[in-house]
Amino acid sequence: MKLRISVYLAVPLSCLTLGSSTALANSSQNKPPTATTRLESETELPFHLAAGYLIQIEGQIGTQNHLKFLLDTGATMSIVDVKIADKLRLHRQSTQSFNFDRSLTWEQATFPDVRFGAARASKIALLVGRLAEYSDFARGVDAIIGVDLLRLVNFTVDLDARKIIFHPSSPIIPAQMRDPLLNCLFLEMGVQGHMIRLLVDTGFPGILLFEERLTTTVSNLEIPDKPVGVILGGRLRAKQTPLRNVLIGSTRRDVTVFLAKAPPDDVLPGTVGVVGISALNAHRVNFNFNEKTISWE
Repeated sequence: MKLRISVYLAVPLSCLTLGSSTALANSSQNKPPTATTRLESETELPFHLAAGYLIQIEGQIGTQNHLKFLLDTGATMSIVDVKIADKLRLHRQSTQSFNFDRSLTWEQATFPDVRFGAARASKIALLVGRLAEYSDFARGVDAIIGVDLLRLVNFTVDLDARKIIFHPSSPIIPAQMRDPLLNCLFLEMGVQGHMIRLLVDTGFPGILLFEERLTTTVSNLEIPDKPVGVILGGRLRAKQTPLRNVLIGSTRRDVTVFLAKAPPDDVLPGTVGVVGISALNAHRVNFNFNEKTISWE
């Protein structure tokens, strides 16, 4: 039986090189198996900062150890490279997938065990694909870990020490399967006196705003210079521009953003764009999936 999954990507997993991978997965036929989870004793995990902003850690899938994982809070469903599924000899189902600017082809498989740091999930349904075709920066990576797995434990990204600090005392909350966006974290940002909502995406190096939604929300938007056209990920047309009077947390400053055409209304509804943690200029970033909050210092 062919499994039908709707997959949307907010922007390509490449911004001038690499960007967001916001994937929403909704099964219309077979429900994915429910994952059983538990927390391990390993509360700290070193990471490598690839391309200056991508968080790469070591993890395990089944019998495969010392694998390279990219953490992506902009992805609602994790993606495992096809070579890992082949080594584990997993049964896979075909999927039909699409997003707002291109069609994508995936498979789906139930993985026996996934571990990274203090988090472990068993019998978890994940997407399977050729990551090297998905993004140049995913070459050599074994899995992109989205919020379906990240939400299993709260954690802090210490950018100075290059380590992730897990908080295993936090209770595990049930995943929202009907609307995967409810598992994600969002940030309220002020633009010229108006508040907008952004998806927090560790797979993006800055701030990307959906132009039509931005101009609708921010009346009389002021852009000081003529935007410069750029290509994100080798295919998505966008504009790069400075933006004045932007409030991020308690800091007000001018920032450089990317403007892109907004997706259809039913994709990321109520969201004006995505923000990567590099835009926070932070030393430590705290992700709390229980309270649906992000904080930094």
